[in-house]
Amino acid sequence: MQPSWARIVIVAAAAAVAATATAYTARASATQAPAGAQVVDKTYSCRVWRQHPFYFGTQVRLPATASGGAEPGLASVTTANDHAFQVVFKDVKNSLKVDKSVCRPSSRRVALKPAGLALFQTVTTHFVGHLNGNCPTRVQRVLVHFRITMSAGTPQRALFAVRKGDARGRPLAFFKWSPDKITGYLANSCTTY
Repeated sequence: MQPSWARIVIVAAAAAVAATATAYTARASATQAPAGAQVVDKTYSCRVWRQHPFYFGTQVRLPATASGGAEPGLASVTTANDHAFQVVFKDVKNSLKVDKSVCRPSSRRVALKPAGLALFQTVTTHFVGHLNGNCPTRVQRVLVHFRITMSAGTPQRALFAVRKGDARGRPLAFFKWSPDKITGYLANSCTTY
């Protein structure tokens, strides 16, 4: 039988471990999504029109100017020949759209990180404002994985990655998106305009 002081030390140590684990878990979940936020995390396999490039378009929120009204921040992926968006979202309520005639849900794992891609550029509301371009694919499908954090149905921030849909699944593009700042990482074969 253990002396009473040993039981007190064991109980105190267990309480300290539990408190530390609880604090760590709280910090980790707080960095993932704020309270009341909704996270949409999906992967799609999208058909590429005759192995053409896929096109990407990203933009921060633009203020009203003398030549036009305010424009929302957005991110889009186009793989079809009609240049319609296959995946698009804006910093507008209920704006997330996926063209399910071209894109189907996929269970393939696509990392939401820029591994294998070079940092291309960071754009803000005060610098450039958009990052648009295309990447050659030479495959029949691309994989698009996005994780979007929303508040009341409006995208607040997102990570999205595009990879070739073949067996090797090489990365083509990765973006960290918010209405005020976008950081893009691109394969060397991609071009921007």
